Amino acid sequence: MCGIFGMVRSAQDPDPARASRVFVALGHLAQQRGRDAAGFALVSRAHLPSARPAVPAEAIGHRDVQVGHCRVVKGTRRWARLWRSSYLHELDGATVALGHTRHASQGTPGTLVNAAPMVVGDGLVGTHNGDINADDLRCLLPLAVHGSQGETDSEVLLLALDRVRTDPPAVCEVLSTVQGLAALAWVDRHAPDLVHLARAALCPLAVARDASGNLYWASSPSWFRRLDERAGGRLGFEVELVGQGTLLTVAAGATPQVVARRSFEPVSRPGDDLRYPTIWDGLDPADVAAFRAEASHRTAQKVMPSPYGRQRPRRTVASLATATASSVTRRDLPTPTGPSTVTSSSYSHPT
Repeated sequence: MCGIFGMVRSAQDPDPARASRVFVALGHLAQQRGRDAAGFALVSRAHLPSARPAVPAEAIGHRDVQVGHCRVVKGTRRWARLWRSSYLHELDGATVALGHTRHASQGTPGTLVNAAPMVVGDGLVGTHNGDINADDLRCLLPLAVHGSQGETDSEVLLLALDRVRTDPPAVCEVLSTVQGLAALAWVDRHAPDLVHLARAALCPLAVARDASGNLYWASSPSWFRRLDERAGGRLGFEVELVGQGTLLTVAAGATPQVVARRSFEPVSRPGDDLRYPTIWDGLDPADVAAFRAEASHRTAQKVMPSPYGRQRPRRTVASLATATASSVTRRDLPTPTGPSTVTSSSYSHPT
């Protein structure tokens, strides 16, 4: 499985370089989950003209592309070979950073268009860890966007989210339609101060806050513990395991806040947990046990039919606007409690 990670920077952190080093270190640790490709996206505070430029043609296939406030860099190589110290200055000034390491499950490993972060639609920039039935989601897309540029399920899923990005209940309905494994992070160039994190069935996802108020996410909660141990416990990470069927919206600011938490039904396919043992790559046994203990996904009894030569489902993107989802406004991360959370007062990032 792939590795996803990232951060939303606290504007009040007196040492932004330290949070940047955490992000880079997470990229190195995420190589445990994928070495076929790697990439990152940086959302800058830099002022841009009010008239947003159009998304560059075939932006998903560029090695280095600017999309509004966001710069996306990726390559068909592991993180250690992609990352360069020359990126640090821009990373230090970024409000949001998304990272991805790829283990190819769908699509050719050496093809750049299949690597993430992906730029799709009108400027949604996202990362995905998992494996889903892409044909099911194509049924929700207008014919005009059926022809994705790459070969991955990730691109189709992000295209479906791009079509409903301004309608949170419809986003939850798209995520409920997914059958398979999925954890995601994405930003929209039209709202660059908001980050969306979602965990569907099985694929792990954790969020963490350090003592300076920076907020992070990663496929493995154990990565935060390792970084804190290396730094001598100076970060004070508080880590939460994200439950299945959860959509979080994080707002950047003086202190990043989880401003909304919504629920949807996560659906796996029969045998997914046995077919993909790499779901748990990079996690400590205790974390695997904690994720498994809180599992709440439904296993589909029958895989939804492919749109090719078979009956299509009745739902369309237009109908998703009528979907409902529970919503809770939040000002901060919840206090970790119970088996689905991990808390440590000694978590820190590297110096």
